[in-house]
Amino acid sequence: MKYFKLSILLLLGGSLQANDGVFYAMGNTLVPLKETTIQLKKEILNLQRKGDWMQVDIYFEFYNPGTEKELTVGFVTPPGSGDVLDEEAKHPFVKDFMVMAGDRILPYKIAKMNETGFKVSSKIAQGHDFVYHFTIKFLKGITVIRHSYLYKGGGSVEAHRDFDYRLTTGTTWANNGIDDFELNINMGDDSYFSIPSAFGTAPAAWQLSGIGRITKHNFSIPFYADGKPVLKMAYLRKGALQLRAANFKPTEDLSITFWNIHNEVNLWCEPTAKNDFAGFMELMWSDSTEAVSKLSDVELRLYRNLNYARAGYDFKDELLKKAFSKYNWYIPDPAIKPENIPEYYVTKDMMRLITNEEKKRKEKSTTQ
Repeated sequence: MKYFKLSILLLLGGSLQANDGVFYAMGNTLVPLKETTIQLKKEILNLQRKGDWMQVDIYFEFYNPGTEKELTVGFVTPPGSGDVLDEEAKHPFVKDFMVMAGDRILPYKIAKMNETGFKVSSKIAQGHDFVYHFTIKFLKGITVIRHSYLYKGGGSVEAHRDFDYRLTTGTTWANNGIDDFELNINMGDDSYFSIPSAFGTAPAAWQLSGIGRITKHNFSIPFYADGKPVLKMAYLRKGALQLRAANFKPTEDLSITFWNIHNEVNLWCEPTAKNDFAGFMELMWSDSTEAVSKLSDVELRLYRNLNYARAGYDFKDELLKKAFSKYNWYIPDPAIKPENIPEYYVTKDMMRLITNEEKKRKEKSTTQ
């Protein structure tokens, strides 16, 4: 299987990447190849998750110190691969594509790269890749460009859904960076996902607006980034993330990942804390009375209350509240009621096994 990654680039410029996976697309910053005088002065990048898709809305300010010039700009995306039907692969996994220069929405054409006549290196694009191409006029001074589209995120056995956006191409303009950069991320209410801890040598100055938490410590995944601690976890009850930077020169790209549970459980609490649910997957996979019977009384109680904690229930029992306080997603909310709590992690069948085991032990203790 292959991830496909989406690139936004000037024709004859930019880069394309691919990794293992399914339905994988990558957003990107417009980049030049031979153009060295135009500067990327400002970028406001807004990302909003819409189910399996990512809404991308970008505001650019480019500065042209010279005379007016026109450039042919391309938006390149490879066809889908992996668990993709042949008919689906005939079209890019991009929709609602629009580019606006000044107050004018630009016309564009879509074709396979090998049908356009553009001569590009295979490192930039393959002949079977799709290309949206259009012309932008850069006036002397500031030119405002707005770009909007949706692309489909990736998925694999490791990650339920992931969305990538290539920031490093912002360094390809004449000023070798982005003078004024702002990134806003809205992944929806009650979301728990990973973000990069840095985009270079300095830690990323993530800010949270609304209700939620960004972890203080960094996390690692054994197969991800050579196991280096390069991730932070973000929990958003209601809100969004923001990153603002001046003279932004990223050497790493943005990856937003919702991990599958066998990975996520290892990202619930700080690495220095004891994770009471380290054996969660063994319990879930076995899904048996025997596995539940091996749990201690304390573990049974924690598992029975896990869904309530994930929902933010404000436990009256201080021991329970203290036990769950180390988990990144636990923010007690007095407004949360115990009725109709979602099955975040513990299923009804597993809950039945747990309560039956507790009842069995209680009955046994009363007869002794």
